[in-house]
Amino acid sequence: MIIKWPGGKKWLPIKYNALLPNKYNTYLEPFMGSGAMYFGLEPRKALLSDINPRLINLFSQLRDNPEYLYDKTNELISTHSEKQYYEIRDKFNTLEPSAANFLYLNRTCFNGVYRENKKGEFNVPVGKRNSSFFPFNFEEFKVFSDALQNAELSCEDCFSALEKASEGDFIYIDPPYLKNEDNYESFRKYGKDIFNRKKLEELASTLNELSSKCKILISNFDLEDVKILFDSNWNLKSVEQMSYISGSGKGRKAMQEVLIYNY
Repeated sequence: MIIKWPGGKKWLPIKYNALLPNKYNTYLEPFMGSGAMYFGLEPRKALLSDINPRLINLFSQLRDNPEYLYDKTNELISTHSEKQYYEIRDKFNTLEPSAANFLYLNRTCFNGVYRENKKGEFNVPVGKRNSSFFPFNFEEFKVFSDALQNAELSCEDCFSALEKASEGDFIYIDPPYLKNEDNYESFRKYGKDIFNRKKLEELASTLNELSSKCKILISNFDLEDVKILFDSNWNLKSVEQMSYISGSGKGRKAMQEVLIYNY
């Protein structure tokens, strides 16, 4: 993936491809994140959205100006240092929230975490790993740009995005997960606001209404508090995935997730 993103779903279209529908009109993903599901699925037409304007700007620039974005990011990567990281982070939060600055910070920050403080400022510290920060040549980078040519990108919340759903569409929903352990809340705070239980209940209600006309797939932690929001018309599949959010060995562990779908 072009960006690192906690909870990314690169594994889903690889391990559970047989579970995904192969006939639908438009693909909708209101919580785009890293775009791993979209890039793995490669639909012919898509509406991709996220509430994070900086993230959508990054993917827009990747789609429309890949060579410029690649060159600018490479320039920053080639001179990376802890001092430079914090200088760019300050610029990103004030004068230059550019796509290149976003991508540089994402590739060099702690575990690819995106987190904002109450002021809406990106506040993740610099990462300490020694591996390659930007392991792409331009041809590999451009593959992602080419894939986005089929997508319409927008910055909006999930409820606004779902208003665009039409008969025969396929919707993939991967919201920030409900808390199921200590310290997890901070990793649900991708923006300055936390996606809480009330929002998940509102989202489930909207999805239940859309289920008669759209194919829908939802992922979340395998918790009763999640599954209870969907009636017997939905199918449930429990899966186990490794979590790589924490930098400690304790945090890198198997997590129980659930895939909820109506087809």
